[in-house]
Amino acid sequence: MNEKSLEDLQKKAHRAYFGSIFFSAAVFLIIVSVLFFLLLSSETGTAYLRESPAEMITGLAVLPALLAIGIYLLLYHLLVRKTYGAFDQAFKQTYVVQMVQGMDGFERLTYSPMGGFSYNEIRDSLAVNSGEAKYFKSEDLLAGTYRTIPFSYGDVVTRYMRRNGKRSEIRIIFQGQIMRFSLPEDFKWSFGHLQIFEKEFLSDFKGRRAPHQIRTENEDFNRRFEIFAADEHNAFYLLTPQMMEQIVRFADLAGSQVALTFVGAVLYVAVDRAHSMFDASIRLPLEKQRQLILDDVNLLKQAGELLIFGADALVRREEDGPG
Repeated sequence: MNEKSLEDLQKKAHRAYFGSIFFSAAVFLIIVSVLFFLLLSSETGTAYLRESPAEMITGLAVLPALLAIGIYLLLYHLLVRKTYGAFDQAFKQTYVVQMVQGMDGFERLTYSPMGGFSYNEIRDSLAVNSGEAKYFKSEDLLAGTYRTIPFSYGDVVTRYMRRNGKRSEIRIIFQGQIMRFSLPEDFKWSFGHLQIFEKEFLSDFKGRRAPHQIRTENEDFNRRFEIFAADEHNAFYLLTPQMMEQIVRFADLAGSQVALTFVGAVLYVAVDRAHSMFDASIRLPLEKQRQLILDDVNLLKQAGELLIFGADALVRREEDGPG
């Protein structure tokens, strides 16, 4: 789809959204105005208004407000959601893979707006608390290779039902992005899970943890992160001073709370932020939205560069050269 057609879809979605708000607000104002006119036209109504103005005004506004909200919700389901969905789908199909393919190092890209990680994988990764399966959601899955390393990258939301007496509410545990990297053959693999959480992140994790809590010789790292490992010796083998430095650098660049889990030949990286990747906006110019796609993918690049290509094993391989 060309730029002009995409802009037309954006404008259509914009008009539908704000038109629905304007129409609903207009209905509310018209009904309230008519009711006030009828009220002031009668002596009884005027007397009530003088005695209890706040109660009278509230009473007159409640039903029109509920009607206006109902009208907006109807228009949203009939018009707004449809036009935004068409724009969002066209935006993603036009830009996501196209933008990423233009960046160095990416190959074999696939993108599935409705695809995502499975509940079972996220649960077994121990990267985040997976919550309850029926409230789990994952979408916008980008997959491929970065500098020959296979990856998957998608939005994940985990939730659970909190019950308090007769009241229940669905609460979010984790909302953000998860990356999965398949580690190179000469990378240091983990025997069982090695979990590394920023401490603020851990306060919401409350899920399964590996049995051994680890403290490193780096006290600054210990103050910022908590570490759990299935194998203590293997944990120290993986957490070299350089690796810890790279983890800190990535956490700083992410600008959000992060968690990492090494398990076998796989690395999971979770970034906790209330931000969905690749979603189209009816307000922002398309050029700005293209930059946001690049920003999201740059987070993936930074994870690969710092946590894999910056690690000891690959540094040694590059120093030794081929063979």
